[in-house]
Amino acid sequence: MRNSSAVATGLLLLAGAITTAGPAAAADNGDYNLPDLGQPADTALTPSEGIRLGAQVIARLRSQHMIIEDPELSAYVNSVGRRLARHTDRPADEFHFYVIDSDDINAFALPGGDIGVNAGLITATKSESELASVMAHEIAHVTQRHIARQMAESRGDTIATLATAIVAAVAGAAAGGGGDAAVAAITGGMSHLGMQQLSYTRADEHEADRVGIRDLARSGYNPYAMGRFFGTLQRQSDLYGQQLPQILLSHPVTSTRIAEANARAADYPNVKVHTNPEYPYMRARARVLEARSANDMRDYFKGEIHGDHPIAADKYGYALALSRLSQNQHAIALLRAGLKAHPDILAWRMGLADALEHAGDNAEANKVLSAALKKFPHSDPLKLAYAQNLEDEGKPAAMRNYLLSQTSVLNTYPAAQRLLARGAGKQNNLGEAYYRQARYFAMLDDYPRAINQLRTALQTAKLSAYDKSRLRALRDQMVRACHHAWSKDKCRRGVAKGNDY
Repeated sequence: MRNSSAVATGLLLLAGAITTAGPAAAADNGDYNLPDLGQPADTALTPSEGIRLGAQVIARLRSQHMIIEDPELSAYVNSVGRRLARHTDRPADEFHFYVIDSDDINAFALPGGDIGVNAGLITATKSESELASVMAHEIAHVTQRHIARQMAESRGDTIATLATAIVAAVAGAAAGGGGDAAVAAITGGMSHLGMQQLSYTRADEHEADRVGIRDLARSGYNPYAMGRFFGTLQRQSDLYGQQLPQILLSHPVTSTRIAEANARAADYPNVKVHTNPEYPYMRARARVLEARSANDMRDYFKGEIHGDHPIAADKYGYALALSRLSQNQHAIALLRAGLKAHPDILAWRMGLADALEHAGDNAEANKVLSAALKKFPHSDPLKLAYAQNLEDEGKPAAMRNYLLSQTSVLNTYPAAQRLLARGAGKQNNLGEAYYRQARYFAMLDDYPRAINQLRTALQTAKLSAYDKSRLRALRDQMVRACHHAWSKDKCRRGVAKGNDY
């Protein structure tokens, strides 16, 4: 798949594959000569259609298990993305960032504000600024309406066709081979765009670099990070052989482009660079979560620990790998030592609690999490872990009371709704269990399953009048949402099949 020019072109056209820099930029208050973002772009793909496209792509990626649903890593990547988004002309809450389960070095943007960041990209970076530089580039694709502007030259692809092509490209690239389906989807669904669009897309990429470096500097990240990251890729390119990452397939890195990126960065002197001490831990976490073999990760981090430049996060990654191999006591010992040495790093606390839970010591895990909540009271992943541990301790009522007091957790993490559903089931509260399970599916944009949950409950369960009214209202809400996100016909078919699309 990585060697397919058709797929590389498809990713370029559809998702804005990352490139290096274009012409030199003006300073922060300079004239970027940006094009008019109104017509015909909004005619080709309206903002609401862009959101709809993103929802369909993310739902399909989830159904194919292409998204790493890890609250801790997800929260970290979203924190980087929101920091960048706050310095654009779009509301930061319109952007959503997802970690893609792929070791390929790439990322993609969807027009409604959904950004996919491959786990392989996270592990390839050497600093948070480098990671942020790629994300800033992708955010710029959204703010500059590049996909919509490309569609203005097309002949009317449907949202569903575009969603299918994008998902096929992402999934095929992640598979690392067997990409015939992705090639067919892209060439079949987007063939009318033609190669004449390629130069226009390159102009979009240069523009995304200019705007991305500007937003990078505004956000307190090192504006030289983009040039440095692509310089690293250039130096390593000879090692890839015929298996180049998508970034290099789409736009080969040249010394000229790196120099131009650095020239732009020079327009933003005296940036006070933001550093997040959690970055190396989340990079290690991404490596472990994406890996197919815990044994390989144990050996990798063991080698790093005994290498020339070990860092504390290597021991954290080693402990995570050991925990996944059920070597819990060794993992717990490492994590306790790490927590003692680095009490201000949340990753050590959450890693220790997780290892204790794997070892069956939920009471001790509760102590670790309770202490962590006092030090990190605003961490939603920590709150979710605490609620999960309450359920594991056999305390569904306490779990329910706690989660219902945490609105942000409930609105952000589908797993929180699933916890409430399980807890309600254990308490024989069927109305609440069905309600929460439907909310869980809806948060995954899997409206047919949400609707079927509610239909089943209303047809078979013994419910109070209050529960029936509540579930009917939610069912009607889910039907409307399904029609808006997909179509009436697709929703009917999905509900009839009893599964997703």
